[in-house]
Amino acid sequence: MARLSQEIILDMAEKIIYEKGMEKTTLYDIAGNLNVTHAALYKHYRNKEDLFQKLALRWLEETSQEIFAWMPDAGKSSDEALHDWLWLLAGTKRKLYATDRKMFLLYTDYIEQNEALVKDHLEHLAQKAEEVSGRKEQGAAIITAFVYFHNPYFANRWEQEGHEELFERVWQLVK
Repeated sequence: MARLSQEIILDMAEKIIYEKGMEKTTLYDIAGNLNVTHAALYKHYRNKEDLFQKLALRWLEETSQEIFAWMPDAGKSSDEALHDWLWLLAGTKRKLYATDRKMFLLYTDYIEQNEALVKDHLEHLAQKAEEVSGRKEQGAAIITAFVYFHNPYFANRWEQEGHEELFERVWQLVK
């Protein structure tokens, strides 16, 4: 077996969580599937919560990469750029939900229970909204106005007819 690393542990944890859910996954499960003692996991993580938090952060960073790397096309106005970025944000979350609903719900439920993770993610979104739009000090308000389109609480409504039309109506209020 390859040398035990944080990445190997996270990959195994994700596999087991997919099968059993976060509530039922233990460090013993993860260690057993890696053919190590659970004590070996403590060389990499303080406890189960630390491991799960790192796993959730990894998922959030991987799935948000395109959102935070996005740059507007040359020649677009700041309003057009903000509109396109907000639609990318909404579309990315919607696609994640549609592609693997089970993991989306597992991760987002876990993240939503951790105020520090939620606050950090919302601050990053607000900063990106300000960067894209040039609207300083308004990023949090913009993200809040579009909460329906990116907050996992509303995910089961994202596939309803009229979703894009509703987005455009909210956009008209904000722009």
